[in-house]
Amino acid sequence: MPHSFTTQQINRLGNSLVYLSNGVSEFNKTKILKLLFLLEESSVKKFGNPFFGFDFQIWKYGPVLKDVYIDLSEENPLLLKDFLKKDSSEFVPLVIFNDDEFSDNDIYLMDKIIEFAKHKNASDLVKYTHGDNSLWKKSALRYGILEQLENEHINSTDKNIDFSLLFEQDDFLKNKYESALENTEFINYLKGR
Repeated sequence: MPHSFTTQQINRLGNSLVYLSNGVSEFNKTKILKLLFLLEESSVKKFGNPFFGFDFQIWKYGPVLKDVYIDLSEENPLLLKDFLKKDSSEFVPLVIFNDDEFSDNDIYLMDKIIEFAKHKNASDLVKYTHGDNSLWKKSALRYGILEQLENEHINSTDKNIDFSLLFEQDDFLKNKYESALENTEFINYLKGR
């Protein structure tokens, strides 16, 4: 079932992509999906808070934000229609970045992601997000699906990346993260009403 996004979530997602597009090369669908995941992972790791609070699913070339994948696969995206347009195999921004939804920490994280990914292509980011200590691999192992994904017996799942695995040895940060998730869900619920 598709996720229902609030206007605020779409604005945050769209403006994040506009910001990232101005700092990295080869802004294609796969790279966008990896950048979104790296942004979420970095925020959870650094601050114990999700950047978006979205579920990223474990796919063969995942982690994937399924609804964004579907949207970017269309000739004319709907979810992000006010922010990006497809130009050949890449996406270009339609608007100037609006920082209304972002804190100084958010901008800091986006700058760090840009610095990391500036000259990397989508394949480089896939390799990085699938490394031995990656959340993708740890989550796939936890769900018992890693071998099926690596042997190409399945190419997508409905299993979500488990960000709490970042805090396997730290109950304090794990609880902080889980509390932040609950707060994010509640705030999104209130704003979406």
